[in-house]
Amino acid sequence: MKKRNIWVVTLVALLLLVALGAWAAEQEVEMEISGMTCSFCALAIRKSLSAVKGVGDVKVSYKEKKARFTADETISNDALMEAVKKAGSYRGKVVKRKPIP
Repeated sequence: MKKRNIWVVTLVALLLLVALGAWAAEQEVEMEISGMTCSFCALAIRKSLSAVKGVGDVKVSYKEKKARFTADETISNDALMEAVKKAGSYRGKVVKRKPIP
């Protein structure tokens, strides 16, 4: 009976750790993007940022040269800048991160 209890406690602890990681606080993020020359650039950047796990609701404006989206607080600025870079000859800079209440 003791072996079963240890297994159950271990399983519950593991589930709690997974659940806590899934509930990372969400933030509003704004990035300045350089290198965009047309609306297709904005589409490429949107697609690349959307592919980052934990990023959602991505809007990229070619006219404003900005991207706005939601992201888990655990995602680093470097990871976001790398996603922009992967989309093409673009550079992104995180200018604002604000917790969502």
